[in-house]
Amino acid sequence: MRLKERFEITRPLEEMELALVRAAIADPKLLDAHEEAVLRTALSLARLYKVNHEGRDVGVGAFLQPFREDLTRRLGPVLLPAKGPIQRSALLPHLRDLKERTINTRDQLVRRFANRLPFEAIDRELRHKALVLVMGGGGGTAYVYLGVMSLLDEYGLQPKLLVGTSMGSILALFRSRMVRFEQDEVVGIVRSLSWRKLFRTLSTENRYGVPAALRLYLRSGLGRYFGVDSRGNDGPKLSELPVKTIIAVSGIRAGKLPHPLEFYEKLISLSPRWLLNPLILPRWFSAIAEFTARPDILTRVHLGADEGTEQFDALDAAGFSSALPGIIHYDVFRNDPRMHSLLNQYMGDHGIARFIDGGLVDNLPARAAWRAVHKGEIGTRNAFILALNGFSMKLTTPLWLGLERLAELNVSKNRPFAHLVHDFRKTLGPLVIVPTVEQLLDAVQIGRSALAWDMQVIARVMAPLPQLAPPP
Repeated sequence: MRLKERFEITRPLEEMELALVRAAIADPKLLDAHEEAVLRTALSLARLYKVNHEGRDVGVGAFLQPFREDLTRRLGPVLLPAKGPIQRSALLPHLRDLKERTINTRDQLVRRFANRLPFEAIDRELRHKALVLVMGGGGGTAYVYLGVMSLLDEYGLQPKLLVGTSMGSILALFRSRMVRFEQDEVVGIVRSLSWRKLFRTLSTENRYGVPAALRLYLRSGLGRYFGVDSRGNDGPKLSELPVKTIIAVSGIRAGKLPHPLEFYEKLISLSPRWLLNPLILPRWFSAIAEFTARPDILTRVHLGADEGTEQFDALDAAGFSSALPGIIHYDVFRNDPRMHSLLNQYMGDHGIARFIDGGLVDNLPARAAWRAVHKGEIGTRNAFILALNGFSMKLTTPLWLGLERLAELNVSKNRPFAHLVHDFRKTLGPLVIVPTVEQLLDAVQIGRSALAWDMQVIARVMAPLPQLAPPP
């Protein structure tokens, strides 16, 4: 079955579970804990279509189809009512027989696949969710995500998959290198950064990126935290990161660049002191809008997920994802035959001339996260996808509203693939790329406060379900 068809089948069942959890939080008298467990276990069983055991997927969806169709027909109108909240009186008729039906169907499934799947594998897929964290781009607005990471860690929730764009991809690398989130370590890293370490205004050649006013030296700024040596070599591949990480990049199709490369290098020809002055935004914005005006110019690239990209250097991937045309240029010039070979092979095979900021095509890559989960890349398909959007449209920042609207064009296409999208209304400014310690701590607190209510839902959804009955 194609992933699109799978999405159309599973998404309504996921929406039912989220609606049930939200309703139970809003009205503690709606259900007791056991009743909630019965309903959520039934929905989880109905969603089941592949179970991973020892690295091998076993398809069970066809066997469960009658159960799934009956459950959808019965619970859909109750858990997703056209009007008003979920009513206990509407749930009770289904609760009376649903426990027995769910246990019997589970046990039949266990017996049917006993020679291929142990009970433990099916039970784990039913009762345990994996957390997937999607982090959008937006420059300094993304630092609020660190507060979310801190809050998730306090609840004992560790992401199984990280997916990021632009600054969100850099923060994904920060999180991936830690077994648990360590705020003091992140503050220490940021304290060590400076504009001089990360950016230079010298004119330079270009090979895989688009030239711009600033050259991003991500490896010299962050390399020592990722095992990069003094010559800029080594460092982790995407496949070697402790937490699986996918990074969204925009690929410019060969022959489709709107202007000669020199145009972008000179697009912002101001002195370094004024380089990121907001007054230059209208001129730059019109050039950026050209990329999105024609869908044939750009293509989505998901490094770490697309075939042939798993061995990409992780810092290079984040660097390309953060390279805004005209403002920030990232490239690979070091003597690294392996990385040059990978880049030339992938770009040649896909007709890509240059890599630029992933936010132009995928500023909140929730769809890429969903695809990775349902292709079995994290070992389970029972996942909760939390998407963080720092660059959401804000009337309080009118200067950026045009670019925020532009980003929302591709963000809106991703929203259905996340189980929860949090649009931050308060953040640091997009230009606060290298914050002070005080600004960073403010961003952490903003992120924690903004997600405080949502954490009730996240924690409840992520808590393992109790086992309704012992193995058959």
